[in-house]
Amino acid sequence: MIDALLAPFYKWIILVLLLFMTGYVWYCNSLAGDLRNAETACDVSVAKTIKPYEDAIDQAQKEKATIMQTWSAKIIEVEQNAIKKIQDANAAARSADLAAIGLSKQLSEANKRLSTAPKEIIIEYTVTNSELLETCTAEYRGMAEKADGHAIDAMRLSESWPEEIALR
Repeated sequence: MIDALLAPFYKWIILVLLLFMTGYVWYCNSLAGDLRNAETACDVSVAKTIKPYEDAIDQAQKEKATIMQTWSAKIIEVEQNAIKKIQDANAAARSADLAAIGLSKQLSEANKRLSTAPKEIIIEYTVTNSELLETCTAEYRGMAEKADGHAIDAMRLSESWPEEIALR
């Protein structure tokens, strides 16, 4: 019964269904195009948003490399200066040691001859005692050398430490 009623309209029903499906496909393609456009706009927006951060990271890395290079150069310079000062201090210490050894030998000789010594020898012994005071002075110099070494180490650390401006 329904077949008998709809039989004359089959062609029209099929035509309407084809038009409906064509319209639906066109609408789906339109939505797909809108989606592609939205994705492109989103990608552009994300790229614009990320760009300042990427630039800031690049700039920070360049600044870091510059600071590290500056610090390395400063440390090398400070180390070279410290090595030179240590070499100078060591040379002064060797010189003082040689002088002290010579004075010790002289005092040893004078002590051996003092009991039987004439007046001139006793005078020489007095002079040697004066030289003994110089030996004490040399010991003082040795202590000063150690203090200088400590001061050099402290200065090296102080000069190697990054300046507050470089840390900003």
